[in-house]
Amino acid sequence: MQTTAAIDADYEAGIKLYDEGAPLPEVLAHFERIHLQAPTDVRIAVSLSWLHILLGNKAKALAYCRQARSTAQGRFNQVLAYLEFHEKGVRERFEEAVDEAGHEGIHDAVANLQDAIKRKGGTFPAAEKMLGWLRDVHPEHD
Repeated sequence: MQTTAAIDADYEAGIKLYDEGAPLPEVLAHFERIHLQAPTDVRIAVSLSWLHILLGNKAKALAYCRQARSTAQGRFNQVLAYLEFHEKGVRERFEEAVDEAGHEGIHDAVANLQDAIKRKGGTFPAAEKMLGWLRDVHPEHD
């Protein structure tokens, strides 16, 4: 079993891979390896939920979203997954995420959605819709 410091370093390396624009399947494989070592680490669940949403893997995206619901980003990921995969309860989940997130969490969600749209070639209807909702609720995030 890896130490907490090693898992933290692996997590940061995965974030760096993603930020540098590595192919999503490569980033996903990295986080799946870490998840095997730290299956209860919510940061890893948030990352896995995000990657599975972007890759269109409904079952895995929804499963990791449930695991990551204890964080604001996990809740926003769940909203995006519900939109993307046409699940019910989107609006309620959105309101929960906004209530929990605060200003900084909403700012991060906006940045993440903008990144998702960019990574999807400039068109990602679910992310665009959610981004519009966030801007309606918090217009300062334009």
